[in-house]
Amino acid sequence: MLTKKEKELIAYLDKKARWITSDELAEFSNCTTRTIRNRVARINQKNPELILTSHLGYQLNAEIKVQMNGTEDRKSRIFLELLKHSSEGVDFYELAEKLFISESTLKNDIQQLKKEITNDAIQIVFEQDYIKLTGPERAKRRYLISLLYNESDLQEKLKASIQQMIGYISLEKLQQTIQEVLTEHAIQINQYSLNNIVLHFAISIERIRQGHSLKKSGANKQGEPEFLIAEEISDKLAQQYDIHFSQAELEQLSLLFIGMQNETLTKQNNQQLSSFVDQKIITALQDVLAEVERTYLVELHDEEFFNKLAIHLQSLYYRSHYETFTRNSSLLDLKTAYPLTYDLAVYISSLIQDRLDIWFNDDEISFIALHIGAFLETQKHFRNQVTIQLIVNDYHNIARNLSKQIEERFGENITVFVTEKWQSATADYDLLLTTDRETASEYAGSVFIHPFLTSKDIKKIEKRIHSLKSQREKRRMYQAIEKFILPNLYFNQIDPAGLKPIEIRKQINQQMVNEGFVDDQFFEKVEKRERMSPTSFPSGIAVPHSVELEAAKSGVAIMTLQEPLVWADHTIKLIAYIAINKKEANEFNDFFEKFIEIVSEPIHTKQLSMSEDYDEFILRLKALVDADE
Repeated sequence: MLTKKEKELIAYLDKKARWITSDELAEFSNCTTRTIRNRVARINQKNPELILTSHLGYQLNAEIKVQMNGTEDRKSRIFLELLKHSSEGVDFYELAEKLFISESTLKNDIQQLKKEITNDAIQIVFEQDYIKLTGPERAKRRYLISLLYNESDLQEKLKASIQQMIGYISLEKLQQTIQEVLTEHAIQINQYSLNNIVLHFAISIERIRQGHSLKKSGANKQGEPEFLIAEEISDKLAQQYDIHFSQAELEQLSLLFIGMQNETLTKQNNQQLSSFVDQKIITALQDVLAEVERTYLVELHDEEFFNKLAIHLQSLYYRSHYETFTRNSSLLDLKTAYPLTYDLAVYISSLIQDRLDIWFNDDEISFIALHIGAFLETQKHFRNQVTIQLIVNDYHNIARNLSKQIEERFGENITVFVTEKWQSATADYDLLLTTDRETASEYAGSVFIHPFLTSKDIKKIEKRIHSLKSQREKRRMYQAIEKFILPNLYFNQIDPAGLKPIEIRKQINQQMVNEGFVDDQFFEKVEKRERMSPTSFPSGIAVPHSVELEAAKSGVAIMTLQEPLVWADHTIKLIAYIAINKKEANEFNDFFEKFIEIVSEPIHTKQLSMSEDYDEFILRLKALVDADE
């Protein structure tokens, strides 16, 4: 089902009725062009070929839009109607009339809905002219939550969906009541978790009002801190809205608060941390981060980062025993936009699961990725800095003031050293800036600037820095393509008929073993990573790889397919099987991140998958590197 932002993007394309560049869409959506690419990929995954892509940008395929318009919203309404009348059922003909659709359309929608309900405990059945939703109450609620998350983003449309569901109760007031109780208990939580709690309370309220209160619970939480929080919130709601929560309801809702801690505790040292985080979790996290440093060569030494992650794991440890995981609507964005950070989170999660003997899903992995990403962002080293030599006619500290201005404006991206005009320029610089016109004309690529920096000077410097970085990145990417993607690891236009993804992975892995890139144990490590979180992307590519950097040498095996292959949740036509050697990790990761950025665009993956041989594939990939600059 389409999110609000996806629908807004479609509406914008529909209104313009022309080719729209990614820059224009990014400006309209107030996001990056990378987010636009990911968003278009998700839309086309749900509704194939709805948005056309080319070098001109994006355009709506009007024919496909007409076909899909309204179907997704109708299926949500049908399920909600069936849930609302799950005891007596809904008259088929009255429902078609209520939805203003034909009986054949309603039949088709119900058939699609039946296929989408993957929980075997829930069934849609026909009893003469009535349609009924059968199954346990908990299963129905879980599916309703899933339905609401899938049809909307958590910030806007989900709120509207919940408000419509609970009717006379103010969603804002409900959230405020929950927030007040948590604040009284000195608990600070992120918006994702708060939305999750509000959603569960709203569904409980609606189901209780319809006469479907839970009768018994598998959890005995009475008297425990999380039960008292749920009870306190329900008491306030009972006073406000005259709603009675049964013991079973409270025990079920109390699971939402398991392991929650006051975030101010994250600034405590490790000795104090052990007073509210189990020592086995602290020890496990210490071991895991040490292993990460040895494997990924990434340093994660920071007390506040460790404490925050430890507290998060304490909560996750409790939740995993009841499988009450928090949903993250940004999961796909994280996987596609930040593949290395997400992969690091997958590796950390696999080690944590092994050491603590627990299991958790993709959504929870993505929250660990958010912890890592936030920390790495603050620790980022700008390896692509530009060295600037500044040649000036110095007078009254002009050189010092000018250098200071340039560093303040471009500080994180540059290193500046100053030379007076009478000194000759050294060869050890990327960009030469000068206040002397004669010097500017003497050195190729240099930029003339005024002694007192103007806005025009800043734009000229920005342009040159961007150009230098782009050329440097392009050269680096070209070299990496030629080094890591080799002809003896290229599988051309394979027919996947009758083959499963695991069989294809075995075939590619064997070739990598034969060529000396990996050993016989590598395949199982790839499969472990695949079980943690499938490596297929909505753009049509799969990138299977190990979570460990233990290849004999780094390389990428490429397989193009004649026909699409279903791989986990996505249909793919291109496979890039990855092997990474620890000594080459930094160089390879730079290449890998750029490669994923390119192939997360569906049209790019399609172009690459149509290559008829190795040389054509390499030429097309390099052309996409150029186009992406």
